[in-house]
Amino acid sequence: MTESADPAATPAVFAKTPKRRSLHQGELGELVLSFYPAGHHMAEHAHDVDQRSIILSGALAEDTPSNAATPGMSHIGFKAAGVRHENRYSAQGALILALNSAPDRDVGPGWGWAPSPWASQIGAVLSAARSRGAFSEDALTDLLALMSGAEQASERPAPGWLIRVREAVRADPDGVDLQVLANEAGVHRVHLSRAYSRHFNAPISVERRRVRMGRAVQALLEDKASPAHAAFEAGFADQPHFARTLRAETGLTPRGLVRAFTDERRPAEEVTSVQDRTAAPAYRAAS
Repeated sequence: MTESADPAATPAVFAKTPKRRSLHQGELGELVLSFYPAGHHMAEHAHDVDQRSIILSGALAEDTPSNAATPGMSHIGFKAAGVRHENRYSAQGALILALNSAPDRDVGPGWGWAPSPWASQIGAVLSAARSRGAFSEDALTDLLALMSGAEQASERPAPGWLIRVREAVRADPDGVDLQVLANEAGVHRVHLSRAYSRHFNAPISVERRRVRMGRAVQALLEDKASPAHAAFEAGFADQPHFARTLRAETGLTPRGLVRAFTDERRPAEEVTSVQDRTAAPAYRAAS
């Protein structure tokens, strides 16, 4: 299990309910967009599908009986069917795109999280598909290819001092003093920045922007704030800056993200920690 200072650890009591939107279901599997609110805890469970995921905003902590990870935005994950795991979601919650497919015997029992160089491409495929109004099997094939790889690679464990730096950056992205953090860690500021990029696959400046984006997404989906108010509360200079950042990272606009969960023609499901045990055609859907 992860230590108590884990960056994704937040109070277990929450008043918000996770939401789940099935975007497409076809031969390759089901594509699901889910939002888990701040502090949500999902008790140990297992899926009976293979699941590939990418974190579009926020972060989480995931524990299995033998492994633990604290992936953040742009990390891809893989869980083979039957792998038991427990999840806790960050102070910004987590927006996750998952592709659930029938178990593949060739993959075998597997689990892993790793930073992905394809996050923007995944967002572009998602944006293109939504602009057409429907997903095709070709788009799903592209996403399956882009979201694969975590089953073979995992993020290298970061030293404790660097985890504490990430905690500080995520807690106060605009107010944190990197020189003070470097002094406390006993390292040069340049070494701190290099180590951060090497272990977490993003410079600290990008991490700051992603935390702000996560806060804005949380305001949109949890608090039902307007895009302008969400941008202001998260620390963006203005609404267009937030919109450009969200589009670049996820392929969605603020209003498009809200509509994904509020489309009256297909209302999003409110889910619980046992949502993955709900039957769906050909296999069980998980998120």
